[in-house]
Amino acid sequence: MLSAMLLSTSKSLSAALLYAALGLFGCGPDDTGRTVARPVPQPTRRLAPKPRTPPVAAPKAVCTLTNDSLAGQPFGPEPTVQELLAVGAKMTARKPFANLHEAGQMDTILTLQHQGNEFEFYRTPDKDLLRQAVITNFRPDYGRRLRATLNESARQNGGTCLQLRLRDTERANSVSATFTAGQPSTARVQPYFD
Repeated sequence: MLSAMLLSTSKSLSAALLYAALGLFGCGPDDTGRTVARPVPQPTRRLAPKPRTPPVAAPKAVCTLTNDSLAGQPFGPEPTVQELLAVGAKMTARKPFANLHEAGQMDTILTLQHQGNEFEFYRTPDKDLLRQAVITNFRPDYGRRLRATLNESARQNGGTCLQLRLRDTERANSVSATFTAGQPSTARVQPYFD
């Protein structure tokens, strides 16, 4: 009986030694009973801590800026009826309008659409005056110039705004713009005219 117990103990001791040896050599049985190599543990890499970035200031709700040159010429060179028609604008409305200063003279209000943008001009016999422009597409040349003016105005105001109101000192010319993700998305230009 003692011999059976020693034999049983020696078998379990042999099995334990076999598993210990397999563990030392990096091999062991997988689920199918085959012996597979175990990966060699790698030293743990320590990542350098990320530098802390200062919190981004939330954009101001409304910014108002008075600047005669930016409000007076938000497009830089102002687009004309002829230029807009030459690049594909469509005339969508033409309304007669009685001139307030010349008795009996009839002028015209012209509305043009160009790539999603709308322009309204006051046409007299000798000139066209921009009454209003609503810009939602800033890809045309005049839109890029307007975007540059609006971005410069926001920069002068000290940062990003959700809405920007730009005017001259006489409060005759005005531009109002809505910003999305730091860029102008809609702008309304209203130059002074009598």
